[in-house]
Amino acid sequence: MKRLGDGELIQILDKICCLNDQVSFYQVSKQFLRAACIYLRKLDSSFPDLVKYVLSAAPNIIEFEMSKPLSNAHMKLLAQSCPKLRYLYLRLEEKYDSQRADYVPSDECDFDDDGLCAVANACSDLDVVTLEGRLHFRDAGLFSLVRSSKNLRSLDLKRCVNVTDETLKAFGEAECLYHLDLQGCYLISDLGLKYLANGKLKYSLEILNLSECNRISDDGIIYLTQMSSLSILDLSKCGVNVTDSGVVAIAQSRPSIKGLKLSWLINVTDISLFCIASMCLKLTMIHLNGSEAITRKGLHAFAHHKKLVEVELFSCHTISWEDVESFANTCKKLRYLGISKNMKTPAWPKASFVHVCFGNSQCVIERR
Repeated sequence: MKRLGDGELIQILDKICCLNDQVSFYQVSKQFLRAACIYLRKLDSSFPDLVKYVLSAAPNIIEFEMSKPLSNAHMKLLAQSCPKLRYLYLRLEEKYDSQRADYVPSDECDFDDDGLCAVANACSDLDVVTLEGRLHFRDAGLFSLVRSSKNLRSLDLKRCVNVTDETLKAFGEAECLYHLDLQGCYLISDLGLKYLANGKLKYSLEILNLSECNRISDDGIIYLTQMSSLSILDLSKCGVNVTDSGVVAIAQSRPSIKGLKLSWLINVTDISLFCIASMCLKLTMIHLNGSEAITRKGLHAFAHHKKLVEVELFSCHTISWEDVESFANTCKKLRYLGISKNMKTPAWPKASFVHVCFGNSQCVIERR
């Protein structure tokens, strides 16, 4: 019997309507799988070896996800095979992070600038890119990504420790970028924030995560007051040089801001909270975990706030349950509260999450 060709297999697949039957078709042989790949729009795989086989037969993929190490060869194959790619999710599993104590060495080296440049140059329609935890690329790869991807809207660079101020200078020209995650990019300084604020990015960026960037200070935060679209700002764990001066400047210049994460900032006090509560009337979320310098007076400044939905107060040991309750009873839209598990509360079940009524509204309380 003559062997079926790819064209004939594709015609057969066209006539299979049941999803389970389609899966069975894929599993028959590598040839059947290759024929099916022509229809693939999304590939989420944990097996780089399988990826090498599938990509070459899947030109219509628009979404690719991989959490394992990827070589430059993998990235170049992705670039050659998937020019229509729009969503690239390459968050590296933490066990492959060489900076962690539980690091698991891999036989395969992760991609560097060569691999990232190959994808950036070939896939110019990229919309969303996540590179969290990838450690081997530097400015050249990111320059290429921003230059080629004119419609890039979201870029996640958590724990990408080679990101520098010069990188942010290039990002400043990204006209469509609305979400930028720089958590743990500890080489960034105030100069990098100046570059961001002076570029075209200041008109589009809505969500900025600078948590754990401990070289920045109030001077850098003040540059961010020029960012006219900024809606959510995360400054958690940015160190002792972020104080009331920077936070107050943000609150006064961006009264329409909707979310502030100010956790573990030991030099942010009630002064900041008084200003935020009075100026930021559209605020829906504030995180104050581990903020040692805030007191019940700062929390009570948010009493009767009309928009507040989410408040986190984990490890705020100066705040009591009575303080929380008296504040929460006045906020009709409050739906989530995070409190320290050591806070003395009413006799609730031992579950981490409990539902509590404040006034006529129900709120989820998390304890940890």
